[in-house]
Amino acid sequence: MGASAYTVAMNHHSTTFCPAYRAIGVLQEKWVLHIVRALLSGNRGFNELARLVGGCNSATLTQRLEQLETLGIINKATDAEVTGKLARSIYSLTMAGRELQGVIDAIDAWGRAHLAKDPEGDLAAVDGCGGSDAAPVTVPSDLSAAPLTRV
Repeated sequence: MGASAYTVAMNHHSTTFCPAYRAIGVLQEKWVLHIVRALLSGNRGFNELARLVGGCNSATLTQRLEQLETLGIINKATDAEVTGKLARSIYSLTMAGRELQGVIDAIDAWGRAHLAKDPEGDLAAVDGCGGSDAAPVTVPSDLSAAPLTRV
């Protein structure tokens, strides 16, 4: 079996033109995939997005949203049609952002196959995980203490 283009690029330390390397660099930023996952089911205001992402402070969330907007992954619009109230920002995915659905689905499938049990062995931790309103799954912080097993 031949080496993938990504493996060849990594072996030659040529990361400048490697799309996988660059994509991982963007997507590995903390909270990025959580934000994308929350927006996959529809447009969200800042506060709703903060609740759905969970655990991300406002300054970091603002920074990640600005980064994703600059990269063309999300759009930011102002809800100017609200009368008598302050206008609010509404975030939505661009086409490039919606194309990350497959990445989220692949991570979900991998997690179900390899991390399906919580530390107490309860499978309920992953029930309802498919939607953006799902509660986060608790994963042991020291994965070496909890070997990954296929369920």
